[in-house]
Amino acid sequence: MNEIIQIQHLQKHFGNLKVLNDVSFDIHKGEVVTVIGSSGSGKSTMLRCINLLERMDGGNILYHGKNILDNGNDVNQYRSKVGVVFQSFNLFNNLSVIENCMIGQIKVLKRSKEEARAKAEKYLKEVGMFEFANKASTKLSGGQKQRVAIARALCMDPEVLLFDEPTSALDPEMVGDVLDVMKDLANHGLTMVIVTHEMQFAKEVSDRVIFMDQGVIAEQGTPDEIFNNPKHERTKQFLSRYSNR
Repeated sequence: MNEIIQIQHLQKHFGNLKVLNDVSFDIHKGEVVTVIGSSGSGKSTMLRCINLLERMDGGNILYHGKNILDNGNDVNQYRSKVGVVFQSFNLFNNLSVIENCMIGQIKVLKRSKEEARAKAEKYLKEVGMFEFANKASTKLSGGQKQRVAIARALCMDPEVLLFDEPTSALDPEMVGDVLDVMKDLANHGLTMVIVTHEMQFAKEVSDRVIFMDQGVIAEQGTPDEIFNNPKHERTKQFLSRYSNR
């Protein structure tokens, strides 16, 4: 398979706390990788390192074989190709829905307003939010904001899209709409890495599941291998807690 990103021996610590310890895996074109694990296992920190929102303390991350920290690399261009959708939406409150989807295209990709608007309209339609295009982002529900955040990320034409617990801040009745949008993206072949606590969703959409525990990858495999036949004791304990909820 074609590796887009290679994570090699990733290390990250905050003070004396080692959050990531020798994390290595590849992300292949068209692959959906879900990352599961208990709170504090390093999942979100790993995503933030991949997107350069956190600087790693050791190891390398290669994008198409090139180290993302090499001199001369444009961080903003890299982030446009490796986008991220957060749990907290991070929309600009002073902008309308469509302006939120246009601003990055204009500032980073140097698209004209006409090009940016056309692209924004396309992806707002795809996530079911076109009718709200001119509405203030502050007037949306949480689920609507998250769908706009996904559309905004897609407007940058990312090669890989990272999702950091995209449904954890949503009311339960809103979760399904956002997961449906993500399932549709998976069905259309978008390469995604998804940190999630939605186990059923992980079973349904994943090509590969990574279980993280205490800053390391304890186990990874197909959904069937991880959910039906886990090898690691900590994986078994984690999944047992979820099955009892």
